[in-house]
Amino acid sequence: MTSKTRAPGSYIKKLIKRGLQKTAARFGRHTRHAKKPELLLLMYHRILPADDPRSQLEEPGMMVTPETFHMHMTLVKSMFETTHLSRWLEKKDKGETLPDRCCAITFDDGWADNYEFAFPVLQQLDIPATIFLVSDMVGRQQPFWPERLAKTLAVIASQHAAQWSHASLDWLKTCAGSYTFNRSVPTSEQLSEIITGVKSLSDDEINQRLDEIEQQLDLNMTVDKASLLNWQQLKTMSDTGLIEAGSHTCHHIRLTEEKPAAVLQDEIINSKIVIENKTGAAVKTFCFPNGDYSDAALSLVKQHYSGSVTTRRGWNTLTSDHYLLQRIGVHEDISNDRTSFLSCISGWL
Repeated sequence: MTSKTRAPGSYIKKLIKRGLQKTAARFGRHTRHAKKPELLLLMYHRILPADDPRSQLEEPGMMVTPETFHMHMTLVKSMFETTHLSRWLEKKDKGETLPDRCCAITFDDGWADNYEFAFPVLQQLDIPATIFLVSDMVGRQQPFWPERLAKTLAVIASQHAAQWSHASLDWLKTCAGSYTFNRSVPTSEQLSEIITGVKSLSDDEINQRLDEIEQQLDLNMTVDKASLLNWQQLKTMSDTGLIEAGSHTCHHIRLTEEKPAAVLQDEIINSKIVIENKTGAAVKTFCFPNGDYSDAALSLVKQHYSGSVTTRRGWNTLTSDHYLLQRIGVHEDISNDRTSFLSCISGWL
């Protein structure tokens, strides 16, 4: 079948999708008067300009541009009362009156671009937010493994393509998806496929294997600019009263069933202690990396935090579990205009 014969079907699908978005944007949950208080939690990761070199090493589902973020926040400000997540939970616990419709903004991981590009928008519009920090990575050059993996692939493709046959890369090829390991850097979609496949391994295994690739291929992985926030940037933001810190573990590991009790204790409890010692402010909320948690991890979080968030999609009500709060993740590809953003938060699509 030629591309010409496929084009009409693709165009029709696009029209149908846009029609659904317009319907959701016009009639979704965000447009209706709630009988009881509701909370919309928005989940962001990175805020980066399209031409920023860092955006080339990210999955498409991980970022929005500053312009898109400003548009989102302007709409949120016009439709919701904005609040810190911890404040909404506190008022709910005390039985205080809550607005019919609240929105709390959250950022996962603690990226430096949250300070560079998101914070000015939040200041301008006076919108509070929570940044979930990976305590032992704040202020360090070491990136998270997906970013590290993306840079490894980019460096090999552009400088060491002749070494794609090296045995240290065999495990990656089983996760390749549509990428053919050549002189072209993976597209953002191909990178997303690879990262999804690699997640079948533990975080420690992934980092160990990336260590081996760097050592055996003698790759130059020098980082020009820190990816993550430092404590001074966090202090600058928190001093305004707009930004508060939550915990996202010590090392951003997935809190799955096989994790020993000692590891859970360190990741869940010590991360809280470190952040509180550095900021001088109480850390009240927690975010599960990748949305993963075991019963033991959930139990520990309940003992040490007033609430926690997942990656489950949806809105929250007065009957929602404080420790399994749902969020709606938004990124550039699905929310870069008013209609698509409103359809995202509608709870329908």
